[in-house]
Amino acid sequence: MGANAQTTVPTFTASQVLTADQQNQSARTGVPVFATTITRDAAFGGSGEKTLAEGQLAYVEGTGLQTYNGSSWVTWGAAPSTGALIYLTGAAFTTQTSVSLPASTFTSTYRNYRVIFQVTAVTADSDFTLRLRASGSDDSTANYRTAGSGINSSASAVTRCNNLATSFTVGESDNTEVAYSLVLDVISPQVATDTNMHGGYCFFDKPVSSGYINISVSGNHQTTTQFDSLSFISSVASSITGIYRVYAYADS
Repeated sequence: MGANAQTTVPTFTASQVLTADQQNQSARTGVPVFATTITRDAAFGGSGEKTLAEGQLAYVEGTGLQTYNGSSWVTWGAAPSTGALIYLTGAAFTTQTSVSLPASTFTSTYRNYRVIFQVTAVTADSDFTLRLRASGSDDSTANYRTAGSGINSSASAVTRCNNLATSFTVGESDNTEVAYSLVLDVISPQVATDTNMHGGYCFFDKPVSSGYINISVSGNHQTTTQFDSLSFISSVASSITGIYRVYAYADS
């Protein structure tokens, strides 16, 4: 978090005594600066905070200048970058059955993205899937194709595939041996064409006797929908704990 980053946008009341820190925060940043979209969203509407309304400006580190249009945030200019990967957002999650990236994680500012999920605990044996999202809703249409192949720690070949399914297949986790991670490139989710994904994941199979497995995976969603997020889902009666991170690929 940078020196100017805020965690709240306060509103003051009549006769309130202001501290030096409160006045310094107001003086230093005409536009509130936030470390992530998560801290941005949490800074409005709470006790003592400004109500979010159309016309609000904000700067998100690693993303750029944004305005609120009454229903969502719009990015006007990309933050300067010195590398090919630009950090966008990340969070920890605890005992959830599904985890969605923030709305408008994918925007027209960048074409391609890298998404990382790490699961550190599950409450029962879990199967994992992914669904693309638009306007706050998962796409559950039967347009997902997944092709994955790899090898387990006993040197046996393994495949994980589906065709015209309602989600991408991205592995599983045994509740006694949790070592799941997924690294995924999401290709052109905001372009009006097929959305593709390429990457890999590793996990302990159910049962553990099948061993540790590494899979290289690709996927295709065969519609022209422009997606702005995705959901990572535990598809059986199991809650998951872990973290995610999202980066954009710089276009130049």
